[in-house]
Amino acid sequence: MPTIPHSTQGVTPCTRCGARIRWATGLKGQRIPLDALPSPAGGFAAHTNGLGGLVVRRLDADRPEQELLEWKAVAHRDSCTGISQQRRRPGRRRPKIQPPLWNPQPHRGSR
Repeated sequence: MPTIPHSTQGVTPCTRCGARIRWATGLKGQRIPLDALPSPAGGFAAHTNGLGGLVVRRLDADRPEQELLEWKAVAHRDSCTGISQQRRRPGRRRPKIQPPLWNPQPHRGSR
């Protein structure tokens, strides 16, 4: 039987849409925002580790079902309503070739 996460512990609001999310750590160390409540349609399996942190893994062909202490979760980026409303800022572009700091002119006055 999968565990059910605590309803308020570790829950923060999303800065874009205000929905309740939980931050989890992926198997490679990346941080992943999840919807706060479990969902049977989730593509991730989450569980708490011994230190109280939330660890998440993707449900894939190797391990398609959640295990004993895991619950199904949805990545918040798939359900966030604020992403489409927020304007994307263009990235900073740097010139491919940096111009020189000074332009050396050949000295023509003396021989």
